[in-house]
Amino acid sequence: MADILIVIAPQDFKDEEYFLVREELEKAGHKVLVSSLQDTATSVEGKQVVTDVLIDEADVADYDALVFVGGAGASVYFENEKVLEMCYQTIEQGKLLGAICIAPGILARAGVLAGKDATSFESELSTLDEAGAITSDSHVVVDGQIVTADGPQASNEFGKKIAEILNGPEREEEIVTETKEYYPSNGGSQEKTDEGFDKNEPYYGSEEKHHEKRVVEE
Repeated sequence: MADILIVIAPQDFKDEEYFLVREELEKAGHKVLVSSLQDTATSVEGKQVVTDVLIDEADVADYDALVFVGGAGASVYFENEKVLEMCYQTIEQGKLLGAICIAPGILARAGVLAGKDATSFESELSTLDEAGAITSDSHVVVDGQIVTADGPQASNEFGKKIAEILNGPEREEEIVTETKEYYPSNGGSQEKTDEGFDKNEPYYGSEEKHHEKRVVEE
């Protein structure tokens, strides 16, 4: 069982990206603790979550994985020095780092996505590009110890992939595997992967969707 710290915004964190991801992690047997800037955080839909540890008191050394939830409120962490340092420390300590929706923008600003395959909500893709990431249109992307996802529709697959990596028989070996891309299930009977998970197909076809860095014309 792994100890996972999920970071949510004090206001306007995305419901699916917290509740569904947490559900997948706990179903897999992991322990989830919640961190934010306040004792109580409020979601986009007005649901309240009592936090377990404040950001200022959090120490990544106490956890096996650090996961950031998106939603508009996550932008509060874009320039938070403690949070950016937590991202760097997580990578330095060889632990798993995850982010969904606009939250990969936190990782980009922390400087941990350079040369990494990653995805995010559309509004943050240019930020990832500028930080040196190799951005993808895939819904969930794994590159080494970093897992990113592009939005609420990928919440279940994002949670499953993090749980799968943490449940691996040899976690360190899982973390250095080659980059793989995963997609949300589109329902129905599906072929199974070697790990027992549904082998999902991308919504837009099987071709790769990596793109070159964006150039903004003046």
